[in-house]
Amino acid sequence: MGTLTDFLSTGTVPWWAVPVAVFIGVLLGVAGVRWRRKPVVPVAETASWWRPELRAVCVRFLGAADRAHNAIVEVDPDVLAEADLEDAVRSDDAALRALAESILELDRTVNELRLVAPGRVLDAATAFFGFLTAATIDGVPDQEQFRLRYREHKRDLVSATRDSLGLDGIRVPAAVREG
Repeated sequence: MGTLTDFLSTGTVPWWAVPVAVFIGVLLGVAGVRWRRKPVVPVAETASWWRPELRAVCVRFLGAADRAHNAIVEVDPDVLAEADLEDAVRSDDAALRALAESILELDRTVNELRLVAPGRVLDAATAFFGFLTAATIDGVPDQEQFRLRYREHKRDLVSATRDSLGLDGIRVPAAVREG
């Protein structure tokens, strides 16, 4: 009985025993894997370690964005057009210095978000940062349009952050939503 064909041809095992044994082995293997496998944990639970950090970074980002917004509105457009970031940090003009410091803070927080934020939050933050830096470089000819676009970017970032933190079902007062 050296081979399977010799074993089956000797008449000791009926021909149907091999397929039945294979079928039973497959069933036992599937059952064993199912019972042994750990339950699937939702992504929200496995990724919960970054929630406090993401929340903190987003709060810092929004604070720096608000400071940048206020400074952009206060700074004279001619001064803004001539200013360089390195010179603005050391400027005697408090609004220009606050603007430069907030842009640097935004840059740092966007880099932190690149490490901890999900894609939608990072996309909203980088778009918001790009909008603010473009307004810093180009100036703001229409204050009302700037404020509207600022609120849109802020709302997008807050919405993406709330969604990623699982806070979508929580009712938010209109004053907070509108910024």
